[in-house]
Amino acid sequence: MENPAEETVRDLQEGLSERASEAREGLLTRIALTTALIAALAAVTGYLAGERADEALVDQIHASDQWSYYQAKSIKGAVLSAKIETLCALNGTTSSQADIDKVARYEKEMAEIKVSAEEKQKASSHRLAQRMTLANGVTLFQIAIAIGAISAITRKKGLWVVSLVFGAAGLVQLIRELFFS
Repeated sequence: MENPAEETVRDLQEGLSERASEAREGLLTRIALTTALIAALAAVTGYLAGERADEALVDQIHASDQWSYYQAKSIKGAVLSAKIETLCALNGTTSSQADIDKVARYEKEMAEIKVSAEEKQKASSHRLAQRMTLANGVTLFQIAIAIGAISAITRKKGLWVVSLVFGAAGLVQLIRELFFS
């Protein structure tokens, strides 16, 4: 026959064991949910980083196009200036007003083209900087996911908190890019 005190202690131990098991399951559920949320944020951030890289490439292509156009105008202006100087040296006369006006027009167009090309280059550099911010966010999210997986395996709440800190740091990078860039 069992002692009622032993029976009560055994019941308490079983109750505590069940509650500890439930608490561990609750922790695993929280770890799984937060890790899934972090993974979703990582996917969105990765997509945005790729988009910024593509936009930077397009801006750089447009800048290159503008610089090519600038060079073409420069060559046209140089050829026309050489024509004017050659005619002046050979004949001792000035060139036609149309040629002189054309050289002036080329110089004006070159100044405008240069501004456009520099703006495109600046936009490309800015988008690359945005991409770096987002890439840093993706890296932080990936670290958070890895630490979250380790915390689920080891059932260590402290590791889960560290995972949340890395996830928050990744979120800061995402928010910084979306709202302050």
